[in-house]
Amino acid sequence: MNNNSILLLGGYGAVGRTFARLLLKETEVAIIIAGRRKEKADAFAEKLKNEFPSRTISSSYANASEPESLRTAFRGVNLIIVLTTTPQFIKQIGKAALEENCDYLDILVSETTIKDLAEFAPLIKEKKRIFITQAGFHPGLPAVFVRFGAQYFDVYKKAVIAMAMNARFETSEQAAEIVPLITEFKTEIYQNGSWRKTTYKDAIKLSMGKRFGDKSLFPIQMDEIKLTQKMFNLEETGVYVSGFNWVTDYFVMPIILLTQKIKKGLAINFILKLFTWSVNKFSSPYQGVVFLNEAEGTKNGKKIKVRISAEHDDAYLFTAIPVIACLKQYLAGSLQSGLSMMGHAVDEKQLFADMEKMGVTIKIEINNN
Repeated sequence: MNNNSILLLGGYGAVGRTFARLLLKETEVAIIIAGRRKEKADAFAEKLKNEFPSRTISSSYANASEPESLRTAFRGVNLIIVLTTTPQFIKQIGKAALEENCDYLDILVSETTIKDLAEFAPLIKEKKRIFITQAGFHPGLPAVFVRFGAQYFDVYKKAVIAMAMNARFETSEQAAEIVPLITEFKTEIYQNGSWRKTTYKDAIKLSMGKRFGDKSLFPIQMDEIKLTQKMFNLEETGVYVSGFNWVTDYFVMPIILLTQKIKKGLAINFILKLFTWSVNKFSSPYQGVVFLNEAEGTKNGKKIKVRISAEHDDAYLFTAIPVIACLKQYLAGSLQSGLSMMGHAVDEKQLFADMEKMGVTIKIEINNN
């Protein structure tokens, strides 16, 4: 695909700014910075023009809650990338993209996105559009890591995905999608032939590398893993995450659960500020991400273990890098049309290669003893 124009909805936010710069560095596309705060979109677009003077960069007003503004902003654009924290508006964003014959990608965490967009799946297929949801690293990479691990086994038996992250929030708005996930937190792992809900007893402890050390990790539910379990007939799999810090985990999160159980959205501005303060104040000074697959199976009749890890010092960049790697495949015309999750849409080996080129440290350790 040539002469692509890509609109970044929410492109002036913390993740959006990181994403826009990396996109300009790694591709030749024209970009449009869009959002409900036109003055912010204008200001950031001008800043990017100074940093990348030879590139085509513009700005636009697009409010996710105003369908007409979306259609106007999307007109003539090839691809819409949703970088906002507004999963409640996903249907009208997707609808506007289809009406204007745009492809679509989001980095939303909420599991509702794939269900909401599924309503448009027949039309997406009919129009031969490419719609990718849940791009990024969480979700996004779990299925990629499981699929990448398959090459090391004749019989793939176990894939445990684990992640630990330390980051900072510039504003409390950046936590707007995380708080609802805490209140609707679901846990699930696959063992002994079925998926089951978990308890605190199912927490595991893993070494997450030199900087993070040994971490207690707790299972979470992630839809993309269910497809990979079926794909490889895994005997055991799940996604595990570490907590934030002792203040956030043991004081702030119970407050969030209590207030939101009383009434959804109760004191939400205070909750967002409290959560942001506790993460920024008490988390480790090391900022970064480590992501791994602890896999087991057999090769040539022998049992082996494979540890595949990826690490980066910047959590925002680590969110953007897999998406840019996915976009490289999109721009090369190698992604199929239809609705899919990023973890199942991409070529996993090419994604790993491109992530490594963009600064992610990837290590593969094989133990056949």
